[in-house]
Amino acid sequence: MPKINIKTKYKDLLPAVILIIVLVIAGQILQPGFIKANNLVNILCRASVLSVACIGQVYVMVSGNAGIDMSIGSVMSCAALLGPALSGGENLGLIRSIIIIGIAAFAIGIINGVCIQKFNLPSLVVTLCMGQIIDGLTIGLTRGAPGTSIPDALLRLGVPFIWKIRLATFVAVILIVIMYIILNKTNYGKSLFLVGCNRNAAKLSGINVDMKVITAYGISSFMAALAGYMLVGYVGSAQLYMADEYTMLSIAAVVIGGTKLSGGKGNLVGGALGAILLFLLTSILLA
Repeated sequence: MPKINIKTKYKDLLPAVILIIVLVIAGQILQPGFIKANNLVNILCRASVLSVACIGQVYVMVSGNAGIDMSIGSVMSCAALLGPALSGGENLGLIRSIIIIGIAAFAIGIINGVCIQKFNLPSLVVTLCMGQIIDGLTIGLTRGAPGTSIPDALLRLGVPFIWKIRLATFVAVILIVIMYIILNKTNYGKSLFLVGCNRNAAKLSGINVDMKVITAYGISSFMAALAGYMLVGYVGSAQLYMADEYTMLSIAAVVIGGTKLSGGKGNLVGGALGAILLFLLTSILLA
């Protein structure tokens, strides 16, 4: 298989880093006290949830063919509502619910991937339709009632863990590291980059293109479900459509972080930086 340079390009991350520094300085000028620890930690915690959602979006975009996942927000909202409900509000039940919701979310992504790859349907259309289906199922299963029985273990995600930094941030870092290794150090990840760069070359190299792309969509939905758990743990309650904005935010964040919409190039660190940048900007504009 041809060797692909998949090392993180620091120059691709530089614009996001510079913009973050500029926004922090601008925030302090416009709002004295903006750089206080509590405010920055809150922004970092919110960005951590988005960073986890961005992981799957990066995988999908790297796979190429203008791949994009528009069902991320719906999967997050569904997981945020049904996950705690399946746990019964108990810590022991939380593991069971994560397994069930995780498998269901991965299956949803696989269906997206099959429709896109096997039937040659546009990813934008397929994932938008899937998002609508998930929203309908969520309404039917919950009857529109908000979720309030959140396990204590999940609520700890919004609690300071080391110094004032919330546990959710550390969970996000761990997930990013794991998925970064998979994307950049394993045969699957290297093959996915080649698929995104040139699918014909990938096929000639003996790569199962269909499997790589379909799995990328499965990973995207699975990571979205985990992000949904993190969101409800941070907020402390769940309601319909609570994560809808995360679909477009995940796309914006990964593009800001250097991921190409055309595929074959992307990194998870850039997505995390893009998430921080977006919430810094939001915090300044809404204050």
